[in-house]
Amino acid sequence: MDKKKVIEILNKALTEELGALIQYMQHHYLYEGANFVCVSELMKEFSMTEMDHAYKLGERIAMLDGIPTTKPGEIKVPKKSIDMLKANLQDELAAIENYRKWIQEVATLGDPVSRLMLEKILGDEEEHAHELEMLLA
Repeated sequence: MDKKKVIEILNKALTEELGALIQYMQHHYLYEGANFVCVSELMKEFSMTEMDHAYKLGERIAMLDGIPTTKPGEIKVPKKSIDMLKANLQDELAAIENYRKWIQEVATLGDPVSRLMLEKILGDEEEHAHELEMLLA
């Protein structure tokens, strides 16, 4: 197994998760309008899921003798609540694409443990995208 490359991939995923965590937290705080309580709580729930992903990725990186990144990805905080939902959906769809690519890469690098972890995270990201699509329908 090429630990260095696996760590690099996992740190890319961690960067995305840290950005998503902060973005969902901000959207939880700032969301206004129709269905405020439900959508705000959903953003809080999503942020907690992203935090769980970040912990798992960081722990795996450390287990592989790497240093987990502390730098979040891009954080988008539009002024309009509807635009928050659209930004989150766009980010989830990009994450899904990235996770699919990273799963193949770590499998090729011979790390089934990281592959399984990334597959679980992918499932959560697909669920988030579905819920956001339903909100925007």
